Amino acid sequence: MNADFSKAYGFASGFSYRREPFGGILYHYEGTKPDPRVTFVDNAFLIDILDLVGEAPLEKVVAEVSTHFRLDVKEEAAVREFLNELIARGAMAERSTLCGVCGVPNP
Repeated sequence: MNADFSKAYGFASGFSYRREPFGGILYHYEGTKPDPRVTFVDNAFLIDILDLVGEAPLEKVVAEVSTHFRLDVKEEAAVREFLNELIARGAMAERSTLCGVCGVPNP
């Protein structure tokens, strides 16, 4: 599943992340078993990108990060793959589909 990077995405209810010396940990609690889903990310740079996700379309986020850090094509592709993976797992959803109160994706 490829995300529409022309749209802004936000974090779904129950998703959080934490920085660690090795990179970070992604948590996704949905209230179902097995819960939580925990993912270890061994790249602190990818965890830092999550701070930029919000109101702006993902394409703008990727472009700004790519320009600022002078990412090459392979590095930019890794950023896109990371964000696509979070969307495919339900950790992120288009902002227009998230409930403004609780962050749960609207049906």
